[in-house]
Amino acid sequence: MNTRIGIVEDNIDNINTLKYILDQVDIPVTITGEVQTKEEAYTLLKEGRIDLVFLDIQLRKGTIFEVLEKLYEERVKLPEMIFVTAHGSFENALNAIRFACIDFITKPIDKETIDMALNRFLQKRESSHGDIQKQVNFLLNLLSHDIQNPKSIAINLPKGILDFIDLEEIVYIQADENMAKVKLVNNKTLRSVKHLGYYIELLYGHREFVQISKSLLVNTVHLKQYNHREKSLILKNGETLIASHRFSRNLKKQLLEAQQKKPGLLGKWLGK
Repeated sequence: MNTRIGIVEDNIDNINTLKYILDQVDIPVTITGEVQTKEEAYTLLKEGRIDLVFLDIQLRKGTIFEVLEKLYEERVKLPEMIFVTAHGSFENALNAIRFACIDFITKPIDKETIDMALNRFLQKRESSHGDIQKQVNFLLNLLSHDIQNPKSIAINLPKGILDFIDLEEIVYIQADENMAKVKLVNNKTLRSVKHLGYYIELLYGHREFVQISKSLLVNTVHLKQYNHREKSLILKNGETLIASHRFSRNLKKQLLEAQQKKPGLLGKWLGK
């Protein structure tokens, strides 16, 4: 099946580079439109003639998010999208994109990167479980309200399924080969296609999430008691986890920092 592709990019050299690479990919693609401004992007996306669009964030006189917000409010059916960003730029926006599980690639781009992105798109399209409208709504809410402190996260499940989960519901995330198990407060376990390292990086800065071993990231909101000598954590759901020697020092440090913010908390964790 031929994939109709649109390009939204305000730099003509970047457009030509992407077109050159897309001309070499193994799957059949047709570039249906290439635009450089917000107004042109709005028209391209509203026409509905593309299956996938590569989006630059910064456009002339604004950002692509302004365009997406207008289209979402008008209930326009959006195509699947891949954001293209320069490394180190728009970090807050990129973090929101990752929380919404929308695909992105960083410049400079090459054929291998594009091939992998197209394969992810095809897998999602074949699964018929994608919901880009919901992802865009989630993204726009993050950008307008919770960009510094997201309250929820989209979890990538097998077959392209997405589950939107409040961070407080996550008890811990455990490595599962190249995937991850996400344990929730209701005793339900989600199997994410993302690996543990992805979540460690994504949740960096969320102080309640602490890595306690190579294979475990724990939400200390659900910690009932911690024994530093035995390096054991008893959770509110009754489970016991063991911190590795390597990570136990950082765990205690973060618990002490939490104690400074909420006096009495560490004593409760230590069973005092």
